[in-house]
Amino acid sequence: MGALFGYCGTAQPGLLERMAQLLKHRCRQGWEHCAVEQDTQRIEIGHGKNRINTAAQVIHTTQAALGYAGVFYHNSSSIQELLNRLKTGGAQVAENLEGAFVLAWSAGENFYLLRDAAGVKALYWAQTGQRLLFSSEIKALFADSQLDKKLRPAALAEYFTFSFVPGEGTMLEGVYELQPGTLLTFRNGQVSLRRWFNFEQWEWQAQDPHTTEDSVAQVRAALALSTEECLHTSAQTPGFFLSGGIDSSSVLAMAKHLHPQQTFPTFSVHFGTKYPHEQEFIDLMVRHCRTEHHLLEVRPQHFSDRLEEICWRLDDPIGDPVSMPNYLLAEFAAQHTPVVLNGEGGDPCFGGPKNIPMLLSHLYGSPGSEAADGWLERQYLHAFQRAYTDLTELLNQDIYKAIQGDKGLVALLQPFFHAAQPKHLLNKLMATNIRLKGANLILVKVEKMTAANGLLALPPLFSRRIIETSMRVPPHLKLEGATEKSILKRAVHDLVPRPIIERPKSGMRVPVHYWFQGELRRFARQRLSKQRIRRLGLFNPDYVQQIVNYDAVAVKGQRHGLKLWMLVTFMLWYEQFFNAH
Repeated sequence: MGALFGYCGTAQPGLLERMAQLLKHRCRQGWEHCAVEQDTQRIEIGHGKNRINTAAQVIHTTQAALGYAGVFYHNSSSIQELLNRLKTGGAQVAENLEGAFVLAWSAGENFYLLRDAAGVKALYWAQTGQRLLFSSEIKALFADSQLDKKLRPAALAEYFTFSFVPGEGTMLEGVYELQPGTLLTFRNGQVSLRRWFNFEQWEWQAQDPHTTEDSVAQVRAALALSTEECLHTSAQTPGFFLSGGIDSSSVLAMAKHLHPQQTFPTFSVHFGTKYPHEQEFIDLMVRHCRTEHHLLEVRPQHFSDRLEEICWRLDDPIGDPVSMPNYLLAEFAAQHTPVVLNGEGGDPCFGGPKNIPMLLSHLYGSPGSEAADGWLERQYLHAFQRAYTDLTELLNQDIYKAIQGDKGLVALLQPFFHAAQPKHLLNKLMATNIRLKGANLILVKVEKMTAANGLLALPPLFSRRIIETSMRVPPHLKLEGATEKSILKRAVHDLVPRPIIERPKSGMRVPVHYWFQGELRRFARQRLSKQRIRRLGLFNPDYVQQIVNYDAVAVKGQRHGLKLWMLVTFMLWYEQFFNAH
């Protein structure tokens, strides 16, 4: 919901208006702006208005300007008071704010950008000469004609390995994503970055006196407060996205525990009874919490002609099929409420899936046939089960050689695995997943898909408080034997029905594997034709056709449906971004 955009530096008439036009889907309630001249530079900040806050979210004086998008918790100050506090207290004031927000302000000769601790709201930036551009979406940066539009080759390998582009880089050269808990300072035409939310410092130490009961109580208290904060962002009753898993069920159950007389609207999606689904667990939670439930059925005929629109709104390509039902469910939910709470965050913050294989890899080490250096990093890349093993066959060979194979992928992960803190491998994995998968996939995907529909999505399980609390929990309580997210399950054991607590992790299983053999088969063949792939020059046309044909021998690791989804959504994004707009 809403957007933040603008620039600092050399003035360019009409730039802010062009940015607003490219973000019109986020400015349905109109947009507001402020501007200030400072010596040789001009600052212009725009904000797409939202449905839950009618007060101004941009302000300027003769010497300073401020704008933000999103919501603050525990902040009763007016925007004028906030600007005054920032002018006197500096960046530390912004770093102490809690909520889901991105913030831009000036103070003296400095201009600042800041993203919230967890990264619930996204912000991108680029520089053209003496001008810093920033926006909630990449596309608006290119309202500045001086910014070159060029694909970053290494991002292709990243995208097809992770299904998203991790870290500060994006799919485009010279365009960066401000990372969570990070402050950007722009002064005299120079950019500097400082990560201020260093949650790794809170890692549990063996000498800490906490008992299991202490840890359970702390997690429960953190979830209760985090949920309450999200519930109070709107005067209207917020809704809940419900999947039937422990994460979304914990959030809903805690909200009902805090407000037993409240009837909350809930929203879920299904793909037809012939495909795997979670409906029995969703129905169980609906009955348990007595919600007003809304069920949305999604089939290819409901979205195939809208995939271009969805990919355009995703902005930086994301190849996770869940993005599509996220968008349609957000569109559906926005008809009933301006705010929804979701269960995002349980996996990265509490030791979710894929950690056990990583711990075993660490325990047994690399086999004699493989180099020990980079062993864990490569196992992490394999764990995503996307197209990491296919890169040599999938990518154009000149491109693969230019990006030096998987060296860049391993190098991207090494700072996380070699960091002095956290020390325990499970906590290293948690930190990596929070800072990469959480900030560059999970939260961004949901934010883009909901904001495009005028909806504010908040994740009580992915808050600053939850991250710090979980880092203080002993690793063996997060992953207890083979029980994932054990501490979370203990914390809500009396709130969530036992069948949901005891069930294994499933996740939203979008049936793309079946769709591309049936209802989407023709669509994939058209979008991924040899002629189209050859003309693009990025992929091996023959290998793409083997994926399209569901060749079980030639396609490494198979997972044809997921690979086709990544290819199709990338092609839709590329053709729109470089050709149509």
